Amino acid sequence: MPTVPAAALPDRWFRTTPDSALLPGPRLLARSLIHVSVLDERIRSYERLTGTPADLRMPIPDFGGLELAAVGNMLLIASARPFTDIQRRTAYSVIVPSLDGALGRLDQVGATVLEPPERILPGARARVRFPDGAIAELVEHRPNPGEQPRPPELRRSGRPGARLLLRKAVSRSMFASLVRLYETALGLDRDTRLQADAPDGIELATVGNLLVVGTDGPEFTRASDVRLALVASTPRDIPGARPLGAPAGHRLVRLEDGSVAEVWDSAAGFHETPAASPRGTTGTGAA
Repeated sequence: MPTVPAAALPDRWFRTTPDSALLPGPRLLARSLIHVSVLDERIRSYERLTGTPADLRMPIPDFGGLELAAVGNMLLIASARPFTDIQRRTAYSVIVPSLDGALGRLDQVGATVLEPPERILPGARARVRFPDGAIAELVEHRPNPGEQPRPPELRRSGRPGARLLLRKAVSRSMFASLVRLYETALGLDRDTRLQADAPDGIELATVGNLLVVGTDGPEFTRASDVRLALVASTPRDIPGARPLGAPAGHRLVRLEDGSVAEVWDSAAGFHETPAASPRGTTGTGAA
C-alpha cells in the first residue's frame, strides 16, 4: 500500500481509540451521508438519541474534503461535494483491529474485494461485498504521530438513550444461515437470540451491533430503507422521532436525519454488551 504523507492534525480531529488494534473486535457502524453544513447538528441529534457523546471526529482532506464523526453505532459522513455511487451503495463501515485479519475472515465466507487495501490518514481501508450483497468499507485505525487518545466529552441527558443497532431483515428460512455468515465475517458470536410474540413468528438475533430479523411477514420485509433498529426502555419517548406506524406491537419511526428505524422494547430481552466480544481466538483479527 502506498504511504500517505504526514499531515498536521486539525483542531477538531479526535479519536477515543486512535489505534483500533486495541479493540476487542470489529465495530460495525451504520452510515449517514450528509452535507458538511449540518454535521454539528446531526452529531447533537444522535447524541440526544443515544445518550452518548461523539467519540470520533476526523476531517480527511485527502478524500475530497470528507469529515467523519461517530456517535454510538452511527457514522456520520459529511461532504460539501456530491457523494459517489459506491459511497451511496455502501451499507456499513467497519472499524477493524486488523485490516489483513478482517479480509482473511471475509475470504472464508466468499466476500469480494471491490477496492483493495490502501493507506489513508486514519490508517488503512478497503471496500468489500459480503455474500449477501451488502457492501462494507473496512477501516483500520492507527495513531498519527503525536496523536493521543481523547476521551469523549461527557454530556448530561435528562432521559435514557436508545441503543442504536444496524438492522437486516430476511426470510425465516434464511435467518440461521445469515446469522452464521455475520458471525464468521465479523469474528463474533451472537449475544442475543429471541422469538418475538407475533403472528408471523419473528426470530431476532444480535451479532455485535447488527440486529438480524427473520420473518415471513410483509410488515417487516417490505421496507428496504429500514436499516436501523432502536432498543429502548421507553420506546414511545425517543428524542427527535416521528411515529410512522405500529405493526405487531412495536413501531417504525423517522429520525431527524430522515432515516427510518424499527423500535423495540428492551424488555423483550435484548442483551446490552459494552463492546463486541471476539469469537474464540479470531475476534481481534490480528495479522
